[in-house]
Amino acid sequence: MTDPRLLILAAGAFGAAVAEGLAARHAGSTVLDVNQGTHPSLWPDSDLIVLATGGDREVLADMVDASAHAWNRPWFPVQAGPLDLRCGPVVVPGRTACHRCYTRRRAQHTAPTTDGTRGGATTAPPVSGHAPHHVAIAVGLADQAVREALAEPGEPGAAEGIGATVRIFGVVEGATSTSAVVAVDRCARCRPARTPESRLERFEAIAAELAALPALPGR
Repeated sequence: MTDPRLLILAAGAFGAAVAEGLAARHAGSTVLDVNQGTHPSLWPDSDLIVLATGGDREVLADMVDASAHAWNRPWFPVQAGPLDLRCGPVVVPGRTACHRCYTRRRAQHTAPTTDGTRGGATTAPPVSGHAPHHVAIAVGLADQAVREALAEPGEPGAAEGIGATVRIFGVVEGATSTSAVVAVDRCARCRPARTPESRLERFEAIAAELAALPALPGR
């Protein structure tokens, strides 16, 4: 796709700066300020949705994730934390784990706090400032994520393995890392349990495909 239509939802100063930089690289972009809230009914159609924020916006991210699955559109978040810049997971409905799986896996692998709770929540104040080079790095990570989200398997920039790639730049050590998200078994959003009715529909579709095949010679 030479000129994808990006819908970039921006919240906070960092999100606005990342949105501006990413939109400059993709002429077909629409940027919406969602700092005071938004609703999917206000979003124009797009090939890819990006959520750029200055910190965790879990309620908004879950709304985007649900809408992306309903519309069959890929999406990913970009955000700045106290110690890192995070881009991803790159969610491709029907192909990768969803954002809800990501939050559950992150909670699973986060050490419990002193009160025994998990989830990676922090009481630190949100990031209120950022350096220009942090924005440039985040835009670069987001540009890689755009290519991953829209590339077909085997094409340049496509995800390796299971996809749902998370790209992280540590602002302290200055190192970049990547990881993939494993879907949670029977996730209601991206891995729903198959019902007898859905299995029957699948078998009927296979039977129809087999019936359409030409007969072997001599039979």
